[in-house]
Amino acid sequence: MRVVLLATLIVLHTLDGREIDINPKQITSMREAREDDEGGKAFTPGVRCMVNTTDGKFVTVTETCEEVRRKLEEHR
Repeated sequence: MRVVLLATLIVLHTLDGREIDINPKQITSMREAREDDEGGKAFTPGVRCMVNTTDGKFVTVTETCEEVRRKLEEHR
């Protein structure tokens, strides 16, 4: 018996322009890059969203969290 598992991945981009393929089912939360109370950014300049995954890791991407949400919706 042969079992084939297919995972549809979404493509996001790192700060240096590399593509990252992420399984949408492994995304647990996202955090938008915003200015903190002192007017600075909590993330490196250019990072617009931090995506957390089920394995406890995270990736910072150039897409906004809204763009990531849109890709997740398109995936469904």
